[in-house]
Amino acid sequence: MTFSMQDVPRAVTVVGGANMDISAQAGGALAAGDSIPGTIRYSPGGVGRNMAENLARLGVPVRLLTVLGDDAFGQALREATTALGVSMDGSPCISGGRTATYLSMHGPDGEVAMAVNDMDILQTLTPARCAQTLTQMQHDALLLLDCNLPAPTLAYLLAQGHAAAVDGVSVAKCVRVANQLKGLFLLKLNHMEAQALTGLEVRSPEEAQTAARALQLQGVQRVLISLGALGVCWADLDAVPHFRASRPVPVSSATGAGDALMAGVVAALQRGAALEEAVAYGMACAEITLSSTFANSPDLNHAAVRQQQQRSFP
Repeated sequence: MTFSMQDVPRAVTVVGGANMDISAQAGGALAAGDSIPGTIRYSPGGVGRNMAENLARLGVPVRLLTVLGDDAFGQALREATTALGVSMDGSPCISGGRTATYLSMHGPDGEVAMAVNDMDILQTLTPARCAQTLTQMQHDALLLLDCNLPAPTLAYLLAQGHAAAVDGVSVAKCVRVANQLKGLFLLKLNHMEAQALTGLEVRSPEEAQTAARALQLQGVQRVLISLGALGVCWADLDAVPHFRASRPVPVSSATGAGDALMAGVVAALQRGAALEEAVAYGMACAEITLSSTFANSPDLNHAAVRQQQQRSFP
């Protein structure tokens, strides 16, 4: 299915987390109190930063408002992000602060055995720090938020009158917007986050559609509920919710696929696509990311997504 979109998308301002991901892959069985040979990889991450990178790769003018420490990780994140064309004007560097970091230990099968995150610096991304960036937003720009932000900052940003899209991030964090659902331009959740916000079981496409309808009744304009390998439920304004099944693509890593889905949907909407079109586009972005070993696929771009949409799978 081919859709028409504007050549020049409207801008997006992303406000959310940026962190350095450190992943260790053990070469053998893990044992408490012992070390083992393996591989360690550093890569830029964070839900907000990942979505900003993917938007830039898709040709969308994008600004990222986040907060970094004055350390080596902060410098590396800023350099890697701006090199992709993402503006970070207004993202402060906190003197003496530790840049957010996510450390994960993986067994030989690739599954996460344990992880530690240090995200305290995001608490310094206050309404006052966001105010100036908001005054510089283009009138037709979309505000894209992730729920890693402190609850007072989310509430402030959602009260400013800008069209706003929100990524729920996690069960514990998505409830931070529970009282600001009315009027949301777009809300993206996974099935567990949808359960947390609606109080409904969400295990099947039919249950996801019921949960999407419940969110519509709370005032959310557009709803996405990801069921992982099953597919995506979507609901547009007051229309009946729909479900689009996933295609059986090869999977190298699921890390970052949800961020790519959201970025793709937003990119398509900013090009003037209808939500049905945008979901198809976003799912193609997720497919490309699933086939990559990186959380942000270096192969992602508008042309590649169009090509991916035309591919057939057994």
